[in-house]
Amino acid sequence: MFSAIAVARPAGAFTARVNYALHCQGCHLADGRETPGLVPRLQGTVGLLARTPAGRDYLVRLPNVASVPLDDRELAALLDWVVLRFAETRPGENPAPFSVEEIAPRRGRPLLDADSARAAALGGDSPSPGSARTGPAPR
Repeated sequence: MFSAIAVARPAGAFTARVNYALHCQGCHLADGRETPGLVPRLQGTVGLLARTPAGRDYLVRLPNVASVPLDDRELAALLDWVVLRFAETRPGENPAPFSVEEIAPRRGRPLLDADSARAAALGGDSPSPGSARTGPAPR
């Protein structure tokens, strides 16, 4: 007979990729697709958002991002990984990395209306989650 033993992991024990799998992939799936009608896709938009102050504010203040059980350094690393993985940029076009100083003051102010904040961050050119324009990521 075998038994499983849970082992506590110290903070910072997981890579950003593993943290994505643990904290984001349930809704955004492994390839950054949306959950129709609920969660917009990452592919093709996260890079646009990470290039502007309003978009960066939106990304950090999303309720599920702001409340994720990671410290500010781990969250910055996770957001950087998400941007690099799903931004669809050419080499040299990646947005600046997220910093702890950028994360810390924003986490305590989660968004109350994420859809409107997303639309504003994308210059009003953002359909609601699940609409035709937020369909599956291009292959």
